[in-house]
Amino acid sequence: MTALLQGGSFSIGDRLPGERRLAEMFQTSRNTIREVLCNLETMGYLEIREKSGCYLKSKQGRISWEMLRKRKSQTANHQLIETLMFFAPQLAKAEALRLSPTDIASLEKATAKLGEAIVNFDLPMVSRQYIAFFLALAEASGNDYLILLMKELSVASQNLEHAGTGLSEVQIDSLFAYHVELFNALKNGQPEQAEILAEQCMRTFHQLVLPEN
Repeated sequence: MTALLQGGSFSIGDRLPGERRLAEMFQTSRNTIREVLCNLETMGYLEIREKSGCYLKSKQGRISWEMLRKRKSQTANHQLIETLMFFAPQLAKAEALRLSPTDIASLEKATAKLGEAIVNFDLPMVSRQYIAFFLALAEASGNDYLILLMKELSVASQNLEHAGTGLSEVQIDSLFAYHVELFNALKNGQPEQAEILAEQCMRTFHQLVLPEN
């Protein structure tokens, strides 16, 4: 839809077609269109006026951490987890040989909190603690950019909307088992193993938050 907005069909201030018409144009559901419109408003392209419609606000849009923190949608969920999947394995690999006893203690504490959340079947807390673990790993790196990124992802994770209704026994076992193995690989200075396990952890986390139909 961004291509439509950035093209010559609409000028700044123009009102977009209604949800029904847009759904027909893009051959999708009105719910999907509604989610897309909300995301485009968050990104600064549109202004949604109650009982009036959607109006083109900017052809370039804008993306800022402030805007991303407010996003609540399946698209936002996918993007947040995808971001973690991109760099978490490399972060684990890079830090496996550089962790101090203090760093390891911090990761162990984060792992214990994750385990508690899993045992309590608290899915939102599981998500927050998972990201808290990688935030602790980023802080151990001393890389200000990684730390800031993880802090922002941590804030955004407060808005994660989980598609699942709970955790199965298999999910519980596999999620925490992989995570404990990851922690041990980091603790024992095994970078290659840490990378592989971080990838597996992220895949399991993705399935937990956004299970396939």
